[in-house]
Amino acid sequence: MSGLPVAHPSQTWLVHLPRDVCEMLLRTSPVGRLGVVVDGRPEVFPICHVFEGGCVAFPTNVGTKLHAALRWPWVCYEIDGMSADNESAWSVIVSGRAEVVSDPRELRLAAALRMSPWRTGDDVVWMRIVPSAISGRRIEADRSVRP
Repeated sequence: MSGLPVAHPSQTWLVHLPRDVCEMLLRTSPVGRLGVVVDGRPEVFPICHVFEGGCVAFPTNVGTKLHAALRWPWVCYEIDGMSADNESAWSVIVSGRAEVVSDPRELRLAAALRMSPWRTGDDVVWMRIVPSAISGRRIEADRSVRP
């Protein structure tokens, strides 16, 4: 196996992120993954979201995600990222219930805040996750600890 990079062991640290940091990451990271239960099994879908009013909102078409999110009492949403030097990574998880957004003012605001070029159209249904919990953590490597 010559020619492969050699991993250098390092000490890692888990840091729990405060709520305000989790919310900042939710506002500035437009893409994540929605976890729902479909026919009794977990499924994960990429979603482009906005974070407004303490809720995660996203557009979707009438289909599996929409039906599964509304049918099961709980959903989860996760965003994550990694530092450019691969020395740390973070994750934020939102757990809560999903509901359809129908207020025209809220719909206009959510559409205006959207950062993704992913398609939306007249057939889009906006949903939001009303959080029961928002938590985050960061894993950091301490490269000064080497054998």
